[in-house]
Amino acid sequence: MTERKIQPVTPELKERWERARKETEAELPELLELGRQMREAQTEETLSGHLRRAVHGSRRELGEIAAAAGISLAQLNGFLSGKQTLRSDVMDRIALAVDFTKVGSQSRAS
Repeated sequence: MTERKIQPVTPELKERWERARKETEAELPELLELGRQMREAQTEETLSGHLRRAVHGSRRELGEIAAAAGISLAQLNGFLSGKQTLRSDVMDRIALAVDFTKVGSQSRAS
């Protein structure tokens, strides 16, 4: 077992921690709003909503899904939040990346 190393809190370390805490607090409302938008977009009873649910339910990382679909992670995030639409060929590639036919058939069976 390794021993814990206790490091004294220097004024510089305390200042750095305070700055990081304030930055995190400032970002929180924006992140909460993004989360709300993503939840709303994925609950749509549309093809896009079903595809978003398949992406969120996939075991693949978002970066892998975006790369497999030939789009940037920013584009995928824009689609997932409902801020950006995608061409049908891009949606087809996302569907292939997350095995959407399997997910889609499971959701119809329930």
